[in-house]
Amino acid sequence: MPVIPAAPELKMKEHVQDAPVPEYIHPEIEVDRVSKEKPGNGRDKAIWNVRGLNRRDHRVAVRDLVCEFRLHFIALLETRVVQSNVTRIQSGVLSRWRWFVDYAGPGNRIWIAWNDELIDVDILNVGTQFVHCRVLVHELHESIFITVVYGAHEVNTRRELWQEIIELVGTIGNVPWLVGGDFNTVLDMSEVSGASGDIRVAMNEFNDCILQTGLLSLPMQGERFTWHNCSLDGRSLWKRLDRLLVNDVWMDRWPNLYYTCLTPRRSDHSPMVLKGDCRNMQASLFRFDNYLALSPGFLASVQSIWQHPIVGTPMYSVTQKLKALKPVFRQQRHSKGDLAMNVKLAAGFLEIAQNILQFDRHNSLLLLLEHCCRLVYLKASKLEQIMLR
Repeated sequence: MPVIPAAPELKMKEHVQDAPVPEYIHPEIEVDRVSKEKPGNGRDKAIWNVRGLNRRDHRVAVRDLVCEFRLHFIALLETRVVQSNVTRIQSGVLSRWRWFVDYAGPGNRIWIAWNDELIDVDILNVGTQFVHCRVLVHELHESIFITVVYGAHEVNTRRELWQEIIELVGTIGNVPWLVGGDFNTVLDMSEVSGASGDIRVAMNEFNDCILQTGLLSLPMQGERFTWHNCSLDGRSLWKRLDRLLVNDVWMDRWPNLYYTCLTPRRSDHSPMVLKGDCRNMQASLFRFDNYLALSPGFLASVQSIWQHPIVGTPMYSVTQKLKALKPVFRQQRHSKGDLAMNVKLAAGFLEIAQNILQFDRHNSLLLLLEHCCRLVYLKASKLEQIMLR
């Protein structure tokens, strides 16, 4: 696995602004109040393709977002600000925060701002389509990795991004990792509404990247489609280009965290805000539900992981293989749904089918319906009983 260079070797420049500018619209007391609120409830990070910061209303929208959700970390994509205006624009958005801008990349594609009274951010690696950093939350005394992504429009160029994300995996270790931003592609056609052309190659390569990295989709609420081309005629197109992905360590550490995709506001992209509660959450133990053994492909999944060679002591090898099985079991558990609720629903449908059958006891279709409902109920009940053993 190649060694990822440290930030200073990439000719990056960092700016800190302390003096407010006259155009500041929010009262300073409001920004100070937000800045002094402690993090730890999970609602303190956001990523947004803001589609330009040169316009005053876009800067106001960013400040509104920070105040509304009490943010302490925000990544802004597609700022469209020339280098000579960076200091003025940053001071007009969040004057007391620290900022990072990658001057080595084209167009200053990714900006990151944070409240350094509450969190520390170390920029570890920068590419033309991503910024990778370590974030230390003072109150939690815990570090996480955040990789902010702004994928290129061209499929060939995005292949470089996929490879770079795959290479980052080897540097993460047993640390929570969040990868999020505008990937400029979708996972499947259900994330597209409107005529989009042939995007199968782009989808397949994105899915392959997620498969190789083991990243998981963080639960999402809000707008399903995060981007709109703002067309008023028949060429209107909606896509889910923006998302947050996490590793299994993150999911185990904070299983209740999710993110909300808001309305686009001044942009054509939805802001993504991390939500939930990450305080007092402990790492989960290895959990295995007996009914998972009945799932198709269960043995094949276990054998595939168990046969994978791992260098180290026997105990280390076992723990690493169990760790690799966690996302497999989690996905299978998710596909089964709430077993108790499944039993209640199946029992309800069976009762309805039996009541209808009373009106025409010899109707072959009604008899078949009652038989199928009975089989569904018996299967759901069996799975629940196995789980309770």
